[in-house]
Amino acid sequence: MIGLLRKIAGAESAQIADDALALITRAAEGSARDATSLLDQAISHGAGETSADQVRAMLGLADRGRVLDLMDMILRGDAAGALTELGGQYAEGADPLAVLRDLAEITHWVSVVKITPDAAEDPTVSPDERARGVQMAEALPMRVLTRMWQMLLKALEEVSAAPNAMMAAEMAVIRLTHVADLPSPEELIKRLQDTPPPPNGGPGGGVALPGRSAPAPQASAQPAYAAATGGNSGGPTAALAQDVQTALARYPTFDHVVELIRANRDGVLLEEVKSYLRLAAYQPGRIEFQPTERASPNLAQKLGTALQRWTGNRWAVTVVNEGGGETIYEKENAAEEALKQEASAHPLVQAVFAQFPKARITRIETPEQRAAKVETEALPEVEDEWDPFEED
Repeated sequence: MIGLLRKIAGAESAQIADDALALITRAAEGSARDATSLLDQAISHGAGETSADQVRAMLGLADRGRVLDLMDMILRGDAAGALTELGGQYAEGADPLAVLRDLAEITHWVSVVKITPDAAEDPTVSPDERARGVQMAEALPMRVLTRMWQMLLKALEEVSAAPNAMMAAEMAVIRLTHVADLPSPEELIKRLQDTPPPPNGGPGGGVALPGRSAPAPQASAQPAYAAATGGNSGGPTAALAQDVQTALARYPTFDHVVELIRANRDGVLLEEVKSYLRLAAYQPGRIEFQPTERASPNLAQKLGTALQRWTGNRWAVTVVNEGGGETIYEKENAAEEALKQEASAHPLVQAVFAQFPKARITRIETPEQRAAKVETEALPEVEDEWDPFEED
């Protein structure tokens, strides 16, 4: 399609940028008639070479780079930033419905790239957009993408029917930011089962909630006061160190750090920690980890800065070359991978792979799971109900 439009533009002696042709091709959605009609409009609007910005303004489209920025803010749970970005695009002429449509299109494209990496080589996508899309596909789990897709489909219906499209789009963005990193029901149950009682939870000790500053325990006030008045507790420095230790004691394990990231709705950092961090050593206030090959080179700096911002205390986050364990995702997927390896060794499965080399095992259902599923779905036998109007 792009080649056809370039040929027509050349025959008309019209100059039009390649990225502008890509926008027209995408907007035509496969229709050559629509594409040539849009090309004619674009050429008539342009003075000299027709640019992508002119085509974007003609079609009422948002800048795809800024739509990707908006998607980043939504996935981080940054509602204020997302609303500001949406308002800025609206002020520059972007249709709110077109912005949400672009979000849905990007969500679909990233999901497909996650399953089929070759899909990233789309000629209608610029190199910068392609790089960002591939990074999102690597970092985001499929459950986040599918949930965002479903919510965007609902939002598109609402915005289309709303008397004020911008208000409806803003409400949709607010909903998307607030569910960006919600755990699945299974993760929520596991979190509730595995989370130990918070330290210093007794009377006067305060309760530490993830992402919030808990009230300082009353016991720490006395040593601090004694130090300030010349007591034998070691002076102000010792009291300050004790206060820091007390604050960091709210995060006795690395799992508490992960929950702190989740509670502060930084979905991108959460996925990087779960995917690319191999924990080597941990104590409150100090993290040592071995990064995976695909980890960002500034992951340690990003993690340390975020923890200092959320806890009010400095964290020493260092990178080591060896000694790291499995990533969080590797631990979660270990049992499933073991089953896949066992299934792959089965002669019947190997025969299938021999006939279909690109086949992959996507899900395994054990006999126990199948029996439990059948038992759950089976309808219980119901005895004949007594009918008071039936004659004996």
